[in-house]
Amino acid sequence: MTDNSPANKSIDEKLFRLLVASVKDCAIFMIDPNGYILSWNKGAENIKGYTSAEVIGKHISIFYLKDDQEKIQVRNNLNHALKSGMYECEGLRVRKDGSIFWASMVFTTIYDDAGHLIGFAKVTRDITERKQAEEKKAEIKAELERRVRENTEKIIANELRFRKLIENSYEGITLINANLQVVYRSLSSEKINGWLQAEKPDSDAFDNVYPDDVPFLSSVFDQVKDNPAQPFMATCRIQHKQGYYIWIECVLTNMLHDENINAIVCNFRDITERKEAQSEHEKMTIDLVQRNKDLEQFTYIISHNLRAPVANISGLTDLLRDTDPHDPDQPGTLQALEASVNNLERVILDLNQILQVSTHVNDKIEAVSLSLLVEAIKTGIHTMITLNEATITYNFKATPRLYTLKSYVHSIFHNLIINSIKYRNPNLPPLINITSELNNGYVIIRFKDNGKGINMTRYGRHLFGLYKRFDQSVEGKGMGLFMVKMQAERIGGNISVTSDVDNGTEFTLRFPDSLLHTPK
Repeated sequence: MTDNSPANKSIDEKLFRLLVASVKDCAIFMIDPNGYILSWNKGAENIKGYTSAEVIGKHISIFYLKDDQEKIQVRNNLNHALKSGMYECEGLRVRKDGSIFWASMVFTTIYDDAGHLIGFAKVTRDITERKQAEEKKAEIKAELERRVRENTEKIIANELRFRKLIENSYEGITLINANLQVVYRSLSSEKINGWLQAEKPDSDAFDNVYPDDVPFLSSVFDQVKDNPAQPFMATCRIQHKQGYYIWIECVLTNMLHDENINAIVCNFRDITERKEAQSEHEKMTIDLVQRNKDLEQFTYIISHNLRAPVANISGLTDLLRDTDPHDPDQPGTLQALEASVNNLERVILDLNQILQVSTHVNDKIEAVSLSLLVEAIKTGIHTMITLNEATITYNFKATPRLYTLKSYVHSIFHNLIINSIKYRNPNLPPLINITSELNNGYVIIRFKDNGKGINMTRYGRHLFGLYKRFDQSVEGKGMGLFMVKMQAERIGGNISVTSDVDNGTEFTLRFPDSLLHTPK
């Protein structure tokens, strides 16, 4: 006889709760009739990433993808369970950290003793590994099917079966005639670049190729034409139907001699993600190299620029310790000590300014109007411009604004303009012309003046070094060009210079054209 006493029910309920709580690889929890979470076990926390404190009281829609269809699916799942008492399904779900996984779910209706619906029990399992195994099997199956199709192509030569073969390929396939016109696009190619053959009939093979890649691809086609049946691999950028460019890797094979094909066959795949990963890796490598150079430079500054004032202070301190307070030479020693301390302070301030370049690299990116920037600088140094009778002209029609760190661009422009005025030709009023252009994916900004010029043979190698000064007739510390170079590199650019003595100087800044667009 079954014992249905309250005490026995309580024990059973405790055992059941302990059993559910101990399950770590399966999410088991209760939801109310409207889909709000009532309980949570360790398995649910492991799979979903939420703790019970974070999730109880929340709606189960937080586990679904954020679109209208998914919202409808939440209610459909509960309705199916109500109709049948239990409902099983599979689908993509979202963890707390935003990652997506495959889940197998079972919804079971729960009623109280009076027969009233009190909610649903939901059991969820992570089946991502199973799905991946299925996908792997599908890939293996696809590979086997591809090989079967290749063998079939050798046996069956008629055009209809050939077209079906390439239309079912997992790669994009295009056929190009001897005039380099695209005469066929497979259905799979639409998934890659968005274009249907009917939308671009007999278009030129280079129509959607990125302009900079056309010369390279043209040379590859020349080789393809001269070598029938020999495959040639090429990587280039093409424009998607939606307007953006993607990277593709293609294999071109000249089958013009085969009467069943009579075309150059292009098999291609989208490798944009791979290219972006490579680009990111290269950027990281460049950044590490630059940081290493900065570290070497900083070590040099510490070892050379701090050594002298510290040694002087140490020596003068020893001298003062051994000197009679009434010695008439003591004031001179104190003055020398003060000068050494002041020198040390200047070096430390310079070091602080250099370090700020690194700490400000994550400042806010904003639109910088180059014309307004120059006008602001002209206003700030109006007295200097007037006293020197300087003329500053500019033309930024090609690149009116950059999206970058305004403080850096201001500092770069300010230093270069000040330099042009300071190192003027004494026989000519300073004339400074600033222009910009867009060239091969780069923004080029040139500062050209009619100043004294620089002996590049003698000083060119050290021109951007810290504390490097080559004209003692003008007051300065030798930090301006060092800071210009450092700041230009921090925002992804570089600087170069051409100059002749008595024939002026031209500084050229080079930045990637990504600075022309709002960062994503």
